Amino acid sequence: MGKVFYKFVGTAGDAALDLFDKAVVEGSIKLSSAASFNDPFEFKFTSVAPSRAMFDEWHRRWRPDLTPEELANGWDSLTGPQADWNSGLVPRMNLLQGLYVLCLAQRWDNHLMWAHYSDMHRGFAIRYKPEALADLEVLPDFQMRGDVTYSDSVAQLCWFGAPPREMLQPVLLTKSSDWSYEAEHRVILSGPAHRDALYHKIDPALIAGVILGARVSETLIQKALSLRAARPDFTVDLVSASRGSYGLTAHRMEDHVRTMRGVL
Repeated sequence: MGKVFYKFVGTAGDAALDLFDKAVVEGSIKLSSAASFNDPFEFKFTSVAPSRAMFDEWHRRWRPDLTPEELANGWDSLTGPQADWNSGLVPRMNLLQGLYVLCLAQRWDNHLMWAHYSDMHRGFAIRYKPEALADLEVLPDFQMRGDVTYSDSVAQLCWFGAPPREMLQPVLLTKSSDWSYEAEHRVILSGPAHRDALYHKIDPALIAGVILGARVSETLIQKALSLRAARPDFTVDLVSASRGSYGLTAHRMEDHVRTMRGVL
């Protein structure tokens, strides 16, 4: 069995019920615009120009259609007086406008994730089977997916030092060490600029279950249990904590049993 991936979701009041229907019952997945991330300093990079030999060899292999004039202009943009603008600022702006990202966690038991992304435990975490991500990989606008690397140093964008789909990987999969608690796995698609998000649907059977926050409403509990009744393989767990410990635990919910939660 492959990795299990978690998506923390939460919103206030009855909107959480609608979100459950869309994301869990219907299988809708939201990929947020890179330009709207809560950290505006994501996707920073240090531009590293290639040697002329690397530049020419890369284009012979991957872009043999370019004319000598186009190649000369491309080389000048990387090494000429406007190099900082052409190889730094403009590419980053284009990245932010044209990329859409699904951010998943590889662990469910982190306090900060529940507090920040699940409306202070009033939301839930969706458990995706690994096959769910394989469904996204076959989309025509799929770019890449992978585990995020956390670093105190900004990633390097080594121009024309790797195949087209691999060249941006260090930039797209590197974040500040301050975010390491997320244990993030990203799925990245390209799309039209200036949208808030892209939406895709997967087979709901690829959702293994949900973990409900410690402050989740009874109405949301009932909605999750009703789905389990229709899909016996769908699991519904509830977050709690052991007495005298900060460590989070989760127990399988029973239809007619409720325990004290969010206190001990």
